[in-house]
Amino acid sequence: MDAGLEAIIRISTPLLLVALGELILERAGVINIGAEGVMLCGAFFGFVAGWASGCPWIGAAAGMAGGVALMLVFATFALRFRADQIVTGMALNLLALGITGTGNQIVRNASPQVAPQSATFQPMAESLATLPLLGPILFSQTALTWFALLLIPALYFYLEYSERGMELRAVGENPAAAEASGVAVLACRWKACIAAGLLAGLGGAFLTISQTASFADGCTRGRGFVAISAVVLGRYTSFGTAGACLFFGAAFYARDAFPSLNVPTELVEMLPYSLTLVALCIKFGNRPAPAALGKAYGG
Repeated sequence: MDAGLEAIIRISTPLLLVALGELILERAGVINIGAEGVMLCGAFFGFVAGWASGCPWIGAAAGMAGGVALMLVFATFALRFRADQIVTGMALNLLALGITGTGNQIVRNASPQVAPQSATFQPMAESLATLPLLGPILFSQTALTWFALLLIPALYFYLEYSERGMELRAVGENPAAAEASGVAVLACRWKACIAAGLLAGLGGAFLTISQTASFADGCTRGRGFVAISAVVLGRYTSFGTAGACLFFGAAFYARDAFPSLNVPTELVEMLPYSLTLVALCIKFGNRPAPAALGKAYGG
């Protein structure tokens, strides 16, 4: 039981990082369907830097940089040129596939004799993992998992009680009124894009550094889309989003456990995504989406 809960939290970590970044972005009135591509770029650049340097923290920093770079492309078109955010996000996914696929081929041609493997993060407090109850579940996690978990209440208080958080929410609900009260709407949305890029890139880097220690084309396998779904299912709150990520993490864990039960592979692969669709059909809470979500403003 403890091993299962530990695995669910670990598997949920990249989903949680990407989803919390997307939550910041959507509360500012911007939706990025390209979160999958941003996560994929973070996974690739994080893996390459971690493999080349032998230091997972350098890999994490590179993953965040890759995520921000791609989000700046998104922000340029969606905010500066007021392009359709959905179309821009889908184009971002295709761009990320091209960048990472080409980059992966270059890396493998450079070291054809051995499959590259990244340095991995170590548990943060492994000596405490023997403690009863929560010891094996929490203290065998890495520092990035702890960061993701602590980010949940931090983001809640930022959005609900801080002045900057209230400005961000105002921009997502009524940007014209926010600007009339002195809020720089586009600057707020640019900063939200950067925050989303940092967290999505970090989530991708965590996936290839801490979970797989390797990179394969399209290795995110829809996790970015699942993270977007978690924001909707969590009703645009940090705790709700976190709960949805844990639910989807449990689905991915169950998928990995099913092969031992002789369940057809196709059904196993469908499980997390089928549960995502089912969960989105069920209404939890009554908080609606931000009123200005997906609507261009300014120029």
